[in-house]
Amino acid sequence: MKTSTIEKHTFFETSIFKVGLISELLRSKSSRFFAEIERWLSENEQVLKQFGLAEASRISILRNQLFVAQQRDIPQKRKHQFMVSADCLEVAHTVLTNLHEPIKSKISQARETIQQVLVLVKGQPEYQKRDRDSFNKYIKIVWAKLKADPQFSSVALQLQTLLPEVDIFRIIAEEVTL
Repeated sequence: MKTSTIEKHTFFETSIFKVGLISELLRSKSSRFFAEIERWLSENEQVLKQFGLAEASRISILRNQLFVAQQRDIPQKRKHQFMVSADCLEVAHTVLTNLHEPIKSKISQARETIQQVLVLVKGQPEYQKRDRDSFNKYIKIVWAKLKADPQFSSVALQLQTLLPEVDIFRIIAEEVTL
């Protein structure tokens, strides 16, 4: 499945944020902790599969470890389940963080580059929005002009190596001032 890098970034940020909430359930030894970590791992596994990432199998292994811990009949079963679940949460957090960091870096680099370029072209007549153009069309026009402009074509090429065009449009739309 082809997904925008910004959508992946948003998913990872949201999922990593949930680790803190799930950890709080662990600290309080809430019985809801087990259901929440299972649900969180399942969600992450499914989304990572949709993204076509092999790390989905790592999350599946963690879910299996939780299942095995739940099925074991041992003394202090609840304590054992909390320990196994806490380890699984930590490993899953590391997996997600390692996937997120390069994406986060690409988006930050692209955003910074786009901001710098937009400052340079601000006020130039060929980059001004015409009344007859919709905002979406204007964003596409700006991008096309940047790609064609000899001064910015190498920057546009660099941006295209970082992110898909849909994400470049999105960042330009967020950063442009009319």
